[in-house]
Amino acid sequence: MINCVIIDDEKPARDALELMLIRYFPEKVKVVAKAESLKEGVFAIYKHSPDLVFLDIEMPEEKGFEIFTYFQQVTFSVIFTTAYKEYAIKAIKLAALDYILKPVGLDDLQEAIALYDKRQLSGIPVESIEKLISAMNPATSTVVKVVLPTFHGFQLEKVNSIIYCEADLNYTKVHTVNGGELLISKPLNAIESLLPANMFYRIHKSHLVNLNYIKSYSRAEGFHVILEDGTKLDVATRRNDDFIHALTCR
Repeated sequence: MINCVIIDDEKPARDALELMLIRYFPEKVKVVAKAESLKEGVFAIYKHSPDLVFLDIEMPEEKGFEIFTYFQQVTFSVIFTTAYKEYAIKAIKLAALDYILKPVGLDDLQEAIALYDKRQLSGIPVESIEKLISAMNPATSTVVKVVLPTFHGFQLEKVNSIIYCEADLNYTKVHTVNGGELLISKPLNAIESLLPANMFYRIHKSHLVNLNYIKSYSRAEGFHVILEDGTKLDVATRRNDDFIHALTCR
């Protein structure tokens, strides 16, 4: 059974696709969630871990392509749906990904499902994602957003808006550029694994900093850094040499 999520801002489109899947693929495909926005879709993917995502390209707040910026590793396959014949088709073909033109017809849907079976993908190759994102927006070629687990669900945050993360027993405080502070229901080690290693460095057992927001580094009265927001954080002695290397050899 292929578990799938449908992401489309138009309810009639979501419902029509679900009905087709139920009618023509009752023993093969199961719709585990439907979402009307990309953010809702990201939540659904984290919750249900689907095999396949039907993803509308053109949506009001964020384009469907931006889904890849929320995941360090994509473990699901994607079939894009679009009403625009020319819109981004070249980019999709360049990345060797699949798409169906709206309104979705049975023949096209059967062909897409058959292609999924043929490829038996456990996820989309990193190269394909990079090609697609680069073609759509050359300035956004890496993961730029992260999904952080909170006590009530998830918080979606841009990676470059995080200044530093602070251990708080079994939780983590995430400090952002707008002065906000998020309390995350995971220890610092878990949050560290979600963030790009080339951007964040664990300077101390209690602090993980965004290297882009370090304003100065000092050896006076112990090793420490000053961040752009004025925060002063200690650098653990045993981490100091590696930290300097990470800071100067980027």
